[in-house]
Amino acid sequence: MKVLITGMGAVSSLGVGVGTMFKSLLEDTSAIRHYPEWAQYQGLGTHLGAPVPEYDISRVPRAARRTMSRMSEMAVVATGEALQMADLNIGNHVNSPRVLICMGSTTGSPSTMETYFKKLFERGGPEGQLGTNFFKVMNHSVAANVASALGFRGPVMSPSSACATSAQAMIMGWELIQSGMYDIVIAGGADELHYTSAAVFDIVQAASRGYNDRPQQASRPFDQARDGLVVSEGAGVVILESEKSAQNRGARSYAEFLGGSYFCDGTHMSQSNASAMCEVMNTSLDRARIQASAVEYINAHATGTIQGDAEEAKAIGEVFGNRVPVSSLKGHFGHSLAACGAIEAISSIKMMEEGVLIPTRNLSSVDPSCSQVLHVQEKRSTRPKVVLSNNFAFGGMNTSLLLSLP
Repeated sequence: MKVLITGMGAVSSLGVGVGTMFKSLLEDTSAIRHYPEWAQYQGLGTHLGAPVPEYDISRVPRAARRTMSRMSEMAVVATGEALQMADLNIGNHVNSPRVLICMGSTTGSPSTMETYFKKLFERGGPEGQLGTNFFKVMNHSVAANVASALGFRGPVMSPSSACATSAQAMIMGWELIQSGMYDIVIAGGADELHYTSAAVFDIVQAASRGYNDRPQQASRPFDQARDGLVVSEGAGVVILESEKSAQNRGARSYAEFLGGSYFCDGTHMSQSNASAMCEVMNTSLDRARIQASAVEYINAHATGTIQGDAEEAKAIGEVFGNRVPVSSLKGHFGHSLAACGAIEAISSIKMMEEGVLIPTRNLSSVDPSCSQVLHVQEKRSTRPKVVLSNNFAFGGMNTSLLLSLP
């Protein structure tokens, strides 16, 4: 059974909406900025982040907005764009036991958690806390708030696997449509930018510290001068739909979701593992029933960390050799955590549509440890028919998925 992508929505550091986002990619824009106010936090070495510009949430009723943090708001906006692109509406299509919402985040809202615990410690108890805070910090906050905003009464799932969350949500959606349980899956993820998120990576020496005074040069995947990642924010949502459902609706297909897989490497909580990456890519190829030779572009997870980029380059080289063009978009977006899988899959679909490969930004000098693959360092005019997109997360959460033109 074919699974098609009939709608896409994005709220990213490069702009609100899929079109705006991709235009910024074509223009080689960096969304990364310096946060001088982060210098007040003792022990925080990175002062860089990539925020989402203003977005409009006013169409959502105030009663529904009261339980939303920034990440839920962004997810609602991205979901709205995806549903509109797919020509789906709640009354006729979405409120059905055959439709699933599958989306998540790394944690609940970090900004709300900070506010809650500050007040808790200052007052010695829960006095003065807002009753809506819990709905912003619960782990399924994004999925629940999207469902509330839509008035959705169907099944909801909320995977949470850090930077692999939205990729895992898409793969799970593909599996569940393949199984015959659902006709449509609204899949994605969202996270919001907060200094505590940056601190998680900073503590394990995985965040960029050397470019605080040069934010446009920070986040340098595969580059010899890379020194870590830059945390971003955003939301990415895709509409996965069975071919039969799409045909019955007369819906346009933007891509085919060929397959994917997700594995935990079970070896280390923060260090990437090339052999596990090889396994997840090879299994994805097997599940999609295609050969490695069919893949014409790889969108790497590569975040700009020393060890992670080297391990991913090694794994890609082992599976594909050095014939397949490879690039990472983290130099443009920063790392949007739970949203990155969906945002990067959408960007890959746009590359197929537009016949162009976006190069890795800030890749000036390829590190010898990353030299096993064919890096895209300049914009290329070519139309790949099959692309592979990787996403790897803390806890050894590895995902890989395959997309093609319909």
